[in-house]
Amino acid sequence: MRLAFLADIHGNLPALEAVVCDLRSQAPDQVYLLGDQVNRCPWNNEVMDLLADLNWPAIHGNHDQVVSRINTPENGPPFNDRQRFRSLWWTAETLAPRHLEMLRALPAERHIDVPDGPPIRLFHGVPGNPFVGIYGENGEDTVVALLGEVEEPVIVCGHTHRPMARSAGRWHMFNGGSVGLPYNGDPRAHYLLLDASVEQGQRTWKPHFRRVEYDRSRLRPAYERSGMLAATGAIGELHLLSASTGQPYSSDFGIWLKSQPPEIQADLDRAVPAYLGRHGPGHWAFSV
Repeated sequence: MRLAFLADIHGNLPALEAVVCDLRSQAPDQVYLLGDQVNRCPWNNEVMDLLADLNWPAIHGNHDQVVSRINTPENGPPFNDRQRFRSLWWTAETLAPRHLEMLRALPAERHIDVPDGPPIRLFHGVPGNPFVGIYGENGEDTVVALLGEVEEPVIVCGHTHRPMARSAGRWHMFNGGSVGLPYNGDPRAHYLLLDASVEQGQRTWKPHFRRVEYDRSRLRPAYERSGMLAATGAIGELHLLSASTGQPYSSDFGIWLKSQPPEIQADLDRAVPAYLGRHGPGHWAFSV
């Protein structure tokens, strides 16, 4: 039994297409989507069309949740601030209605129980909260507290955009990294395979972390042609920088921005250059 897990596509069609091609050679029995299918890259409708055709079981991530609620009564602070969250608003307003409905229908978690391996719980970030992630650097007590009453011994999650295999308490946890927006310095498309195996008489899952090259020269022309850069300005350029380099500029900037005065938070075209003047590889604003 072989299972595949794709997380954090973030609207990056060429990265997804490369993974789909690679999956043909890896021949998994089932593929699962771990959320954040959209936002930050410009091919959101194309990604959703392809995923609809593939019909893989999926859960939602924080970006899927926010984008699908932008123009509904469920939206509220801080995401009702169109200027601060330009990318989310652009994605929501350019996604086809059918794709917004698809995102709204996604569950927060899934359970996998197959004869060949131990049960698996899928969620995007942590149970009950897709905005928080589990990192390899988190202390064991922190992780155990985040997992709460999860019954399954194996967890597969996303959100951090960083590959991970670790244990804490009674759980084994895996994160395949991001298909469309990796944060580990490797800009290739990342995903996870789990193979059922038996070790010392016990059923287990053996991870294989796949990294797939794709044509990143397609990125900038698509950001420009789609109108995303014109609509989002400096923050769109920051997302493009993350996708091109495999570095966590997009999310690190968001964390940095929370600590800035209101006049900086209100002007992203001023905030992004200020951030880039202070932070980058080796001196990020965010630390686990």
